[in-house]
Amino acid sequence: MSSHREAPEIAQDPVADSTDLYAFVSPERPGTVTLIANYIPLQEPAGGPNFYEFGDDVLYEIHVDNNGDGRADVTFQFQFRTELRDPDTFLYNTGPIESLDSPNWNRRQFYSVTRVTQNSVQRLAAN
Repeated sequence: MSSHREAPEIAQDPVADSTDLYAFVSPERPGTVTLIANYIPLQEPAGGPNFYEFGDDVLYEIHVDNNGDGRADVTFQFQFRTELRDPDTFLYNTGPIESLDSPNWNRRQFYSVTRVTQNSVQRLAAN
């Protein structure tokens, strides 16, 4: 488990706290790199069922420098939006969740992924 809350400013905003970044050549596609980023430190399994969510007001970014000049050649941006179906409860579910459109799934998060380069901005995925 990562613990990166030692910076005074980020300690006040755990959903924006980037803890680790992993980059490795993909075994199935050796011409590509897989990037994995972790956020929200000190999230314990016992904290469930109401775990931290990604922040609706946070722009999560991974900057990639392909040529070693210290400047991002590609930036991947991740944004989230939370939908609350039943404002009368704080629970993320109000019964069994049996499908992605289950009415019992009370707190749903949606995402978008955008690739930014010097010449273009391209939305790669969203739900």
